[in-house]
Amino acid sequence: MFTVLALLEKDFAGTLRQLAALGYREVETIGSFGRPPAELRALFEGCGLISPSQHIAPDDVYASFAAWTRREITTDQNRANYLAAFTQERTLSIVEDAIVKAHALGQRYVVWPILFKEQMASRPMLDGWLKLFNTAGDMCAQAGLVFAYHNHAREFAKLGNDLIYDLILANTNPRTVQLELDFYWITQAHGDPFAYLERNKGRYFGCHVKDMSATGDFATVGQGTLPLPRLLSAARAAGVKHFYVEYDRSDDPMGAITDSIAYLKRQG
Repeated sequence: MFTVLALLEKDFAGTLRQLAALGYREVETIGSFGRPPAELRALFEGCGLISPSQHIAPDDVYASFAAWTRREITTDQNRANYLAAFTQERTLSIVEDAIVKAHALGQRYVVWPILFKEQMASRPMLDGWLKLFNTAGDMCAQAGLVFAYHNHAREFAKLGNDLIYDLILANTNPRTVQLELDFYWITQAHGDPFAYLERNKGRYFGCHVKDMSATGDFATVGQGTLPLPRLLSAARAAGVKHFYVEYDRSDDPMGAITDSIAYLKRQG
């Protein structure tokens, strides 16, 4: 729902109704959008929507995102607020908050949304995150939930002799830590999504369905260069159950998600 964040900030319930009318049935939240989770779940249910997963966002982080969406703070300020909030010291308390929200929202997956370059600058630093992610995986499993990690492009840079993404896969517990594959970011980083899906069947719970323009920018799903039918087929074969349309930066988000679902319906 990051795609329509600006619309949600203007008319939350109305935007949900529009999503449902277009044919969307599952949505991924940003925390609980700074709202009481029970209230949010009631809004979803009233529109015929369900939310299997959330990108972790404590209320103070969501408040920063919302202010950024309203152009009250800059992108750099929003990023600084995120880095100040998502520290290793705060990780487990943040996950605890996400677990409470997930139960209230009826969600199954709690997703760590991003690590920035400076958070993965050394092997000891990355190892610290991976240890925390394994602990978070245990916490979520004990709560009947699943912890997961969402990639951007920077995970496909090398740290020493290894790709960071490969280190994440190899050093997190496959029984308790799953992944959410972003089609755009892995391709933008020259990674091979087909190879990762094939080698890690059962490890991915979901995908961000995004497209890429001929110049490498974001594009409306179905209007770019990514081989989406093949990607969707490979993801299903790898066990992916949840697919979320996303367009990170659109001047017409409602138009983008309207055209995206029309394309996906034509794909069957």
